[in-house]
Amino acid sequence: MKRLLLAATAAAVLFSSATPLAHHGANLFDMSKAIQLKGTITRFYWGNPHNQVEFDVKDEKGEVAHWVAYTEPPLVMLERGWSVKSIKAGEEVTVYVFAAKNGAPVANLAKIVFADGRELVANPIPGAAPAAR
Repeated sequence: MKRLLLAATAAAVLFSSATPLAHHGANLFDMSKAIQLKGTITRFYWGNPHNQVEFDVKDEKGEVAHWVAYTEPPLVMLERGWSVKSIKAGEEVTVYVFAAKNGAPVANLAKIVFADGRELVANPIPGAAPAAR
């Protein structure tokens, strides 16, 4: 009886956690065009399931919007030349993102261009020339 109860409890925990573990796709974002934003990095999170680049963008009225852009998981980004030390808070950047379809300041990151011209590519922009290696 104890084994049956233990198995039932384990199954309930396993199946009840399936919904939160469901993965979202790029269908949340308009992947047909990248938009350009100029801002300041506020945080760079390197971890699973996705890295996150947080940055503030001022509009023409001086109001600040806090954006969050996601990348692929760390191992994929390592293959693309990124590391945990690639981005620092306070850096002024131009960010190219595939914005959320619902207008929220959330995006899938395409690339970041730093003030010194250095670029980090997260996802190729459709129609753009391939990045030099």
